Amino acid sequence: MDRDKSYRRACELQTSGKLSQALQLYAQLTASSNDPRYYIAYGMCLQELNHWKQSIAVLKRAIDLKPHYCLPDAQLSLAIAYLKVNQKKEAIKLLSLCASRAPEYPSYESVPNKAKELLKNRK
Repeated sequence: MDRDKSYRRACELQTSGKLSQALQLYAQLTASSNDPRYYIAYGMCLQELNHWKQSIAVLKRAIDLKPHYCLPDAQLSLAIAYLKVNQKKEAIKLLSLCASRAPEYPSYESVPNKAKELLKNRK
């Protein structure tokens, strides 16, 4: 199966709640590619399973690979993971960045709004 088909299949598995199977495909994809889409999806799937520490490393790798690819979304997810593992300083730093961003595709204003909400709850 080619990577795009594997990625689509992993997304389908994740959407249908078959998270363990999706994780396996994402792990294979990230082992053989530096496509940030795979890392972001992998990180999100890890978060759905409450594997917050693992998701931090995966999302950081996604951002490092292509810093402007879905940056606000990836940063927000990373900030949430930091909150879940009690790394408040890192979380607030990223939430502040997300909150100050102008809305942009693909999430438009949802990232800055969610970041502002989380920051408000941390004060």
